[in-house]
Amino acid sequence: MSIRKMSASSGEGWIGYSLKIAQHRLRQRLEAELAGTGVSASQNAVLLAIGDNPRISNASLARAAFVTPQSMQGMLVTLERDGFIVRTPHPDHGRIIMTELTDKGSAAAQAGMLAAEAVERQMLADLTGEEARLLGDLLRRCADALERT
Repeated sequence: MSIRKMSASSGEGWIGYSLKIAQHRLRQRLEAELAGTGVSASQNAVLLAIGDNPRISNASLARAAFVTPQSMQGMLVTLERDGFIVRTPHPDHGRIIMTELTDKGSAAAQAGMLAAEAVERQMLADLTGEEARLLGDLLRRCADALERT
């Protein structure tokens, strides 16, 4: 039995490498599309998550933005300083901090959603609708397989 030699530089046979290239290019395109909104892709993910749930925890926000909880705290400080969010203590639970979008934050989140949709359309432009659905399903299954212990 022979072991097929693969190299990271060629990416030949490495589905994970191809996935990483696609993810990197997706991120680059999204960052370029978001440039006019004043927020990064990670910050946009946070604004969208807050828009969906103002009571979302910092840990959940960190997961949504693929950053550490420590990085999330810094990101929230920046978003608040720049006027995208307002943070106030919960009226009944002193330890819970409510985070809400300002009008500026809502506008940025909406623009970010449109940017993300445009980039995704570009990414999937060479696939049929069925291929795009299959790709999504296969990627979810791969992620689930890696989650199992």
